[in-house]
Amino acid sequence: MPSDRDLFVEEQKMVTMSFGEHLEELRVRLILALIGLFAGALIVFIPPMDIGKRVMEQMQAPAKVALEKYYRNEYDKKVAAAEATNEVAPEVQAQIPAEALVAAIKQVAPKLELPDAESLKGVELSFPVRFDLPGMINVSRKSVYQPDNSLISLGPLETITIYFMVCLVSGLVLSSPWVFYQIWAFIAAGLYHHEQHYVMRFLPVSLGLFFAGVGLCFWGVLPLTMTFLLDFNVWLGVAPTLRLSEWMSFATMLPLVFGIAFQTPLVMLFLERIGIFTVDDYRSKRKIAILIITVAAALLTPGADPISMTLLAIPMVLLFELGIILISRGKKRAIA
Repeated sequence: MPSDRDLFVEEQKMVTMSFGEHLEELRVRLILALIGLFAGALIVFIPPMDIGKRVMEQMQAPAKVALEKYYRNEYDKKVAAAEATNEVAPEVQAQIPAEALVAAIKQVAPKLELPDAESLKGVELSFPVRFDLPGMINVSRKSVYQPDNSLISLGPLETITIYFMVCLVSGLVLSSPWVFYQIWAFIAAGLYHHEQHYVMRFLPVSLGLFFAGVGLCFWGVLPLTMTFLLDFNVWLGVAPTLRLSEWMSFATMLPLVFGIAFQTPLVMLFLERIGIFTVDDYRSKRKIAILIITVAAALLTPGADPISMTLLAIPMVLLFELGIILISRGKKRAIA
């Protein structure tokens, strides 16, 4: 770290930016970030590539898998209950044309004396039929229970609105290296020269943490959350039907929240390097930090379920501890 005199000399050489110049720098960085976001969204939206459509299908996958599992378990429960009691389906009347019945019998027993099939046209025979209920459920699941793992849309513009939102969020993820660079470049404009090199060092780590948070949410948190919510429906005896707009809003915003939340150790390390906080500050305020993380997880998660809140709060607490470890090791290396 430079001495106070070094910082004083550096301040004398630095060109001081006014408040208006900082706002202008912010405006330029925002415009550049929006241009990158627009380019990413455009790439996702291009019809021949169909990236937006594929992403939308992948985002629906956890909900569809959970719904299919739910209905499959419900069918298995009904079949097991019917087998345990040897239950038989209620009697139904089968209507058979007499002409077809006589023709079929003559094929099996041609020597049997039966009336001419032609003379029986228009005659219907009624027979009572009873089926084994477990077999009937297995054969006619769709017609009896009408299982459907597709998400429903209740408005003519709902699907296209959700599709544009998915393209926008996917474009943000695709252009995240450029967007993150603009964010760090704006921060670097207000730092000393010896602090600005942290920007380029932290940028790859920042991107890695962002993608790690998005991946953890998409492949871990969303399936667990969906399973919990459907199990809660089972406990209450409610058959679930998922609306496309509600699920897609939840499935697009939550990964972004996780990606941003995973920046915690990097932000901690950066604030320590520029002298705002020390590792002792983080350790002494650990309880307050955990409380703030818990409240932030409750506010940031788009759903009201405790699973997504908990699954966001736990990694953030672990990342907070990871930030303390990284800062402590950095201090020991500096001393050595």
